[in-house]
Amino acid sequence: MKTLNKWDNRFIEIAKSVSLWSKDPSKQVGAVLVGQNKQVISQGYNGFVRGKDVDERPELYADREYKLLHIVHAEANAIYNAFGKDVKGSTIYVWGLPTCHECAKALIQVGISRVVCPSIIPNSKWEKSCAIALEMFKSTGVEVVFYNEQ
Repeated sequence: MKTLNKWDNRFIEIAKSVSLWSKDPSKQVGAVLVGQNKQVISQGYNGFVRGKDVDERPELYADREYKLLHIVHAEANAIYNAFGKDVKGSTIYVWGLPTCHECAKALIQVGISRVVCPSIIPNSKWEKSCAIALEMFKSTGVEVVFYNEQ
């Protein structure tokens, strides 16, 4: 596991704070998109799409099948919240879960060059998706730095 520098630790702390904005009671995930000059470009957290009243209805977060089909992941929200800013060559810091394969595709497509996220949890429901994400990152030259959330 690669050693994190002071800036990595600072941005992970911001992602951790952003994760608390999520209303999902089972898992709060936060992401911070950071430019090459260490400037915060945007942030995102896991939650339902904007403008839907479901965000205020806890029973929909409790319905796992509904939630998985309707929730927007933190990484995707960070991309959307960049609102057309150039993110090529930037780093995304993620707190809460490692990046899944769906988010990996989006990060690769917009030109993110580095992902700093929690380690893949063996035997978890996300293990396969995260392993596919790691394969995609490796094959496209995206640097991945894992850390342990402690």
